[in-house]
Amino acid sequence: MTRGAEKQTDAQDQDIREIPTWVRRYAENRTLPVVANLVIFLVGFLGIGGLSYLTAWAYVSGHRELAAVSMLFLAAILVFWLWYSFVGGAAITRRITERLYRAEGQVSTGVSPEMVGREAWTRFPVVGFLFMFCIVAHVGLGFMGVLPIRYMQPVSALYVVPLLLYLGTKMRGVGSPFMFLWPALFGLHAILFLVWSPIRFGAKLEMLNMLVPMMGYGLLSALAGHIYSRIALRRLKALAASPPGGDVVEEGEQ
Repeated sequence: MTRGAEKQTDAQDQDIREIPTWVRRYAENRTLPVVANLVIFLVGFLGIGGLSYLTAWAYVSGHRELAAVSMLFLAAILVFWLWYSFVGGAAITRRITERLYRAEGQVSTGVSPEMVGREAWTRFPVVGFLFMFCIVAHVGLGFMGVLPIRYMQPVSALYVVPLLLYLGTKMRGVGSPFMFLWPALFGLHAILFLVWSPIRFGAKLEMLNMLVPMMGYGLLSALAGHIYSRIALRRLKALAASPPGGDVVEEGEQ
């Protein structure tokens, strides 16, 4: 075998060895389902926050019947949120993933994100309960004037950032590393808000001071992961095509 042929063979062997690494990177960064879950989160947040606000307002204003009814609806949405967090969310996310990436086929790192996410909630359910309690308490205390609504986003960072870091840590190895941008940017926004207030909605739009960075930074992190998954997929196609005869077929490609 000539020196040129040996070099070509070594390069092809190296390409083959790189395929599992790029399969993992591609699988970890299929983040479009994160966007779908952000929409579900937004609906849940608006439901829990809005009903908490209505309940507090009705109680303080003396509308006890309205307060009781809104409390029942609040309890119902909290039950649904518990079901989604601990039972139904994994299956819903899996179906969303299969639909969004149907054209690209299935790919696995050996452990599914749904299994890890479910374990994170079921082994430490107190985390989910504490998060929901913080949302309800935050809205209620804000309405009663204990926590100024102006500081809604910085205060929310006290419980949102730890939750996102917790989930990111539990999902390490199966979830996108880019999702750690989410708590980092949300926490930085809270600091800048206190020091400088570069972006602030006033009057009736105060709620956007939390929703915009929460959703915006989540979408930005998911977009970064999605772009990297495209890079990984392109690299996989190149690696799979490099061996002679096309014997190597990339995982996840049909």
